[in-house]
Amino acid sequence: MWSPKVNRADPEKVFIQVKNGWSTAAITVGQIVCLDLAAADGISVERPITANLALIKGVVTAGSIAFGEYGEAQCYGYNEGCLVTGGTDVAAGDKLSAKTAVFHAIKAAGTVVAGESGVIIAVDAFTTAGETAKKVEIRCM
Repeated sequence: MWSPKVNRADPEKVFIQVKNGWSTAAITVGQIVCLDLAAADGISVERPITANLALIKGVVTAGSIAFGEYGEAQCYGYNEGCLVTGGTDVAAGDKLSAKTAVFHAIKAAGTVVAGESGVIIAVDAFTTAGETAKKVEIRCM
């Protein structure tokens, strides 16, 4: 885990090293990743599936990560490029959750899932049916 030098002009951010455990394709910038339960190493991540929806690790920030390779995910702070989809109106402050079988966040229905490790919050209001990069606040620590 690391954080850039703090200064008054930039929001605080924290990053973690992750390993792409999803063998189907590379994981790209803006995609949400969850803990890879099959790896049992604590660093491998994959796309959200039913078993790991409550285990959001963060948002990939620094380039594509090929299968088996290491990269960077943001686990805390302001992010301008998280991939999201609305489908309905999303207001600033709404909690977003991981969506099964894709790498983006959607508006959460109801409250936080029991035991959920990560929360992503919409910074701007939006309505979008397709996957789009939006501003969010990440709390996945």
